Amino acid sequence: MKIPIAKGSKRALLVEGGGMKGAFAGGALHSLHTIVSPKHFDLVVAVSSGACSAAYYVTMPKPEPEKSLKTLAIWYIELAGRKLISPFHPFLGKTFLDQEYLVDDLFGQKYPLPAENFEKFGLPELRIAVSNLQTRTIEYVRATSSNIFDLLKAATSLPIATRGKHKVDGKLYTDAAVLNPLPLEDLIEAGYKDITVVLNSPVERISPPFSMLTSLLSFPKDWKMAKLMNRWHHHHFNLARAVAQKPPKGVRIHTISPENPLPVSLVTTNANKLKEAVNLGVSKGEEIGKLLLKLF
Repeated sequence: MKIPIAKGSKRALLVEGGGMKGAFAGGALHSLHTIVSPKHFDLVVAVSSGACSAAYYVTMPKPEPEKSLKTLAIWYIELAGRKLISPFHPFLGKTFLDQEYLVDDLFGQKYPLPAENFEKFGLPELRIAVSNLQTRTIEYVRATSSNIFDLLKAATSLPIATRGKHKVDGKLYTDAAVLNPLPLEDLIEAGYKDITVVLNSPVERISPPFSMLTSLLSFPKDWKMAKLMNRWHHHHFNLARAVAQKPPKGVRIHTISPENPLPVSLVTTNANKLKEAVNLGVSKGEEIGKLLLKLF
């Protein structure tokens, strides 16, 4: 499944993941929603943990500040401490990162995602990027009310921290970031001319390749996938950032990113640091959102 060919205004939103660094994206999308309706975009594409915040963004037809703030607090209340990530989880029959708690308990019950709103009320289509473990390629799966929870589990199937795979509609997927953490070029190739990108690290950041050991630990039974991870993750990460800073002729790219490295890492669970990352996202989202409103 490829990115759909651009139509209409050819305007898209791309949301990066990065584990707990996604707290920044959550804050940014919260602010963006109060200023720029998701209806301004023809398509939203999200990767990894970015898919969680994007799913709420594209299912709210109008701003609901109180509800949005409550959902935003998931990052520093519900995901802090040892609720989501814990070295003791395996002793309880869970993975280090408890996806059932994240998706089923939080998104499905405590803070119910209004999945019935997908593509209604003029809201844009959401495509969540995942890596197909059979073809070893990226796919952009269309989010629907019937597949969203499985799709979020697939998108957040971080190797080592989780089982590293989840089935959606009969296909086995893992986190898209394994192969391509920021598929900006795919959006451009599909014809999108006005792209807003939410990053969870400074746009100037350069990523080194994963060590071969990390890649092999991620895919101990699939050496081909391990080699692809080692080869392509950093390549696409760095290429997308270079393109964001110097887009091709005829393409406008608006970047929402922190100016400095965030106080959180991939697996940070400190509530204060997570809240700081959220607030940084809120601030930057408001700043860029106001600029976008003038352009849109």
